[in-house]
Amino acid sequence: MGALLGMLAPDVVSHGDGGGEARAPGEPQTDPRRIVRLLVGGLRKVGNLGVSLHPARVDGRPGAVLRDAEGRVASVLELDIADGVVRTIRSVSNPDKLTHLGPVSDVGRRSQRLRAVMSP
Repeated sequence: MGALLGMLAPDVVSHGDGGGEARAPGEPQTDPRRIVRLLVGGLRKVGNLGVSLHPARVDGRPGAVLRDAEGRVASVLELDIADGVVRTIRSVSNPDKLTHLGPVSDVGRRSQRLRAVMSP
């Protein structure tokens, strides 16, 4: 945790866009410790579902595309880095905003999660 916290600016902000269709924090997150816990926990959960992280340039910035086991886009992550630390993290898992990248995964959809919980 310490190493990850050292990579974040003290005033880091994390924005998530799930569009109401995919899991993402509703409000911007500003507590570096909470941001690290959300990132690590989220990556652990989707990793267990076969999602892998692929480094990429996103809007000219460092980031990553998360893809499910079939290669479909599950989420995109973008980092604003200045003075050697991450200042802003933006993640998009809103399926409507990912379609231009190719087939979109349903691994993060809220309805999929509800179905799994309600299934016997």
